[in-house]
Amino acid sequence: MKNIYVFALISIFLMACHGSKYFTKMAVKQETAGLTTEAANSYYNALLKKRTNIDAQIGMKKNGQLLLNQMLGEFAREKSFGSNQKAVYAFHKVRDYKSKIQGVGITLDIAEFYVQDYENVKAAYLTELYEAGTSLLEQEKFAEAETKFSEIRTLEPNYKDSKDLADIAFMEPLYSAAVRAMDIKHYREAYDGFNKVMARKVDYKDAKVKSKECIEKGTYTIALLPFENATSSTGLDAKVSAYTLEALISINDPFLRIVDREHIQAILQEQKLQLSGVVDEATAVSVGQLVGAQAILTGTVLNYNMKNGQLRSATREAYEAYKVKKLNEQDGKYYYETRYKPVNYVEYSNSNSVSLSFQYKMINLQTGELIKTEIIEKSVIDQVTFGKYEGNANELYPAGNNNTVNFNQQDRRSLVSLMNARQELKPTGEMSNELFNVVSNQLSNQIGGAVQKIVQ
Repeated sequence: MKNIYVFALISIFLMACHGSKYFTKMAVKQETAGLTTEAANSYYNALLKKRTNIDAQIGMKKNGQLLLNQMLGEFAREKSFGSNQKAVYAFHKVRDYKSKIQGVGITLDIAEFYVQDYENVKAAYLTELYEAGTSLLEQEKFAEAETKFSEIRTLEPNYKDSKDLADIAFMEPLYSAAVRAMDIKHYREAYDGFNKVMARKVDYKDAKVKSKECIEKGTYTIALLPFENATSSTGLDAKVSAYTLEALISINDPFLRIVDREHIQAILQEQKLQLSGVVDEATAVSVGQLVGAQAILTGTVLNYNMKNGQLRSATREAYEAYKVKKLNEQDGKYYYETRYKPVNYVEYSNSNSVSLSFQYKMINLQTGELIKTEIIEKSVIDQVTFGKYEGNANELYPAGNNNTVNFNQQDRRSLVSLMNARQELKPTGEMSNELFNVVSNQLSNQIGGAVQKIVQ
């Protein structure tokens, strides 16, 4: 294994050397033809293949410097006859190329006066950007102003107060839009806007105060009243209510507040009233208003069915493989021959099911109108199918047609899986809890969607 690894490394090295020589030969031809740019690229590729290629190093130093000088000439022309912007980015190309060639071990030279010229032209360009950015800010052209200050930050991160001005250019339109949304009572929209502002700068103006104010003014309170149970199974109303409360509380909406049975009862006790008996909508509305809710949520378990299945069985045909010891008369040695005998195994199946029908109503306490109502019908079914065989189940093969062995691998895997399949059904109590969870999650998703529409 070690020899194979060493051979592979040697092969890679030889291929790299060959590739390096190829690019070097190409570069020499291009250099002879006066193709400086092409020659420099080929020498660069040669050094990528093999950094110790002396001929490529010499050629790269010569042609790379020639190409760099051409780029410096372009910088000088832009500085003298073009714009400060073009000159700055022309020098960046010089700087980037020098860094690229440094990556293969070759150092190209930039005269110091070019560096000084760049610093001067960059300073002038930064002044242009800063003046343009501040002017755009004064005109409230925030997006254009942010572009200017962002460019300043890429050229000189600590230039004057460009960071603060860039923040203002980014945040002010968001802040203003959030204030406008707040004025027309679009509290969710305003809240999102203020949070975007604070993500950039947490103490920008009074964004933090207004964000909290949005929550205070826009919070939508729903009173979760006791559910009814129209079935013969006791306790279903309390169970569905508990799961519903948990699902509603888990909704990630800062504008939704749920007042549950416990808190409602505490408020009613202060008024010398009782929650028991609150079943009709008129009374429910009164209770909801008393606890300061904008809406109430009531519900009724309409139907509940729990069915325990009966174990069913069927006898199936199969074949069991076994070994027979035999003598080879030619060499006198013993060997084992695989044979198959017909057998029977038993296939069992069973299932449990739980179903629930539940209706909820979400009522607007200001208008008395239904905001949302729906009947949710769900069921949970658990099934098992397994096989039992008194012999060696690992040697079983399915039966084919005409009393033959079925050697199909997929069919055999299915038979083996059947023998190892789960035999116990989930308890119906566990299935009921799973069902309550499914129903309450669907209900909470629909309620959460309704609140999203109400609190804009």
